[in-house]
Amino acid sequence: MIRQRYIFLLLSLAIGLQLQAQEILSKGEAISEIMANNFNVVISKKSIEIAENNTSIYNTGYLPTVTGSAGINYNRDNLKVEFQDGRVNELDGATSDSKTANLNLNYVLFNGFNRKYNVQRNAESLNRAQLNARSILETALTNLFNAYYEVAQTQENLKSLSQTLAVSKERLTRAQYGFEYGQNSRLDVSNAQVDVNTDSINYLNAAQGLYNAKRNLNFLMGKREASIDFDVDTGLGFAQLSDKDVLKEQVLRENVTLLIARADQNLSRYDSRISKSNYFPTLSASAGYNYRKGNNNSASFLASNTSNGITGGVSLGWNIFDGGGTRTATQNAKVNEELQNYTVEQLTQQIQVNFENAWADYENKRFIVNAQENNLSTNQQNFERTQEQYKLGQVSSIDFRTAQSNLLRAQISLNTAKYDAKLAELLIFQLVGDIQQAEF
Repeated sequence: MIRQRYIFLLLSLAIGLQLQAQEILSKGEAISEIMANNFNVVISKKSIEIAENNTSIYNTGYLPTVTGSAGINYNRDNLKVEFQDGRVNELDGATSDSKTANLNLNYVLFNGFNRKYNVQRNAESLNRAQLNARSILETALTNLFNAYYEVAQTQENLKSLSQTLAVSKERLTRAQYGFEYGQNSRLDVSNAQVDVNTDSINYLNAAQGLYNAKRNLNFLMGKREASIDFDVDTGLGFAQLSDKDVLKEQVLRENVTLLIARADQNLSRYDSRISKSNYFPTLSASAGYNYRKGNNNSASFLASNTSNGITGGVSLGWNIFDGGGTRTATQNAKVNEELQNYTVEQLTQQIQVNFENAWADYENKRFIVNAQENNLSTNQQNFERTQEQYKLGQVSSIDFRTAQSNLLRAQISLNTAKYDAKLAELLIFQLVGDIQQAEF
């Protein structure tokens, strides 16, 4: 009896929490939260900023370098000067100073196309950073959809379990009244009580599962300490997918994993070209302006001297042999380029297989949804007939319980089938690169 009261106490608390008016967390709000708070999404945006900085003209090598310098030297010396005629001149604390200033400009005219390929590589690096950010966002959205629909499915299951429990309680009440008036046996009351207890436990377990699912959803949205007193939108619609052949072509054009592999392929090509540029000479030009003024000590022949002028020149440098470093780097870059080609080919085949599997899974799950809808309709009609017959005493409590259990299983199976089919649909959108435009 104590155990039974404890179950009913927990059940009343759980039902009370569920019956409280709770705000609806819309799908749009969930997406906004994850866009703003997901750490991986925020970090990927910062990576794009770095890649954008690297594509600036200031990182191309096409601009000249200008350096300037200035200095002053001061000397205080004790001197002893002997002349050819025998005279000796001694000075203590003789001072002298010199002032210099230089301005130099250097520009690389040609360095074996190194700059050209680096500019192209930086642009491709930016493209890859953007693709990587897109991949991270798609993964975050997919995780969000799974978590959101888990809450929605559990919420729907809890509703079905609540209805089942209400019917079982009504049956228990009827059995107790029937026993008091001698129409039912003690066994009928006991069976009804057992079924109420079973349905209560199932409801409590589902309620706990719902709370856990909500906490997981909060975590994904970056709201780790947020309340779980909310419901989600359980409305579900399926998109009209394009023709399969059209989607297959779109997979090869827009799949983000494949696009990232192709970006890596391009980067490896640029690395190979950059390494080969070291075989070429480097041609540079320079110009400068120099100024110097010196004040000599009294022992010097000249009191001071000043010079200034412009310098300029062109230099050619050629690393004829660097011990084999360039050759090794070029060979490794070539091998890496070949590896990236194999990677792209492998990923292309794998993604095509993934699409075929996803399409078949989607069609199968949509068929299951239709089948479960028909199954639910049949079980609903069967339960209603059995319920009426039970009230008239024409069927046993066992038959009634069987019809009730079949109806509950059909409801939960349909919920599972619907959300599984929706996730299968979203997987296709992710494979074809349209998850951000999918109907959530």
